Amino acid sequence: MDRRNFIKTLMASGVLGSSPLAAQAASELFTPGAALPTMIVGQSGLPHADQLVARLRQVLVAAGIEHLHAEAAGSELVEYSHVAALLDRVPGKRVIGVMDDAAALIFQQLAAARGAACVVSTHHRFAAQEVRHCCTSAGLEASIVWSDSLSDHAERVSRLYAGTLGRPEPAADRDARVASGNPARVADGTPGSLVSFLITL
Repeated sequence: MDRRNFIKTLMASGVLGSSPLAAQAASELFTPGAALPTMIVGQSGLPHADQLVARLRQVLVAAGIEHLHAEAAGSELVEYSHVAALLDRVPGKRVIGVMDDAAALIFQQLAAARGAACVVSTHHRFAAQEVRHCCTSAGLEASIVWSDSLSDHAERVSRLYAGTLGRPEPAADRDARVASGNPARVADGTPGSLVSFLITL
């Protein structure tokens, strides 16, 4: 999929809204090289993280993006030795992390010490039935902010990361999945926050 079609698809899906800033962001976030394997690191024991990782894996599979999956407890994600071991396993030098704020900060700092660059980082704040997202990237002049319902947020965020990797989930596959009535498990409306990010080493 070329860059213009990717932007149109992202805009039509409503992931980033319809503003000129959203179009700029989609262009900046587009990165080639979807054939490279990606590692997803999810923090275990967090329902919202489990939900997002599960949907993200479904979208990457549907988009034909190879990936590995690793789970770690919050206590492990703040330990240098454990994070170093995870980073040593990254085959394609790309990591998508889904974890709480503290773990994300430490993980990204330890990765940055190895020369990692953050392509995109998104903060997710959960309320009773709504999730507010704030997406940032070094290539953007300002953050992009949007809100989703609790039942939709994992779908939209997963498509954002698949698109950032260069291969959004085909519409036909997405429609078939929705029709099958087999979406990823939806976490409850417990307030809280979460960070997701894509880094390259």
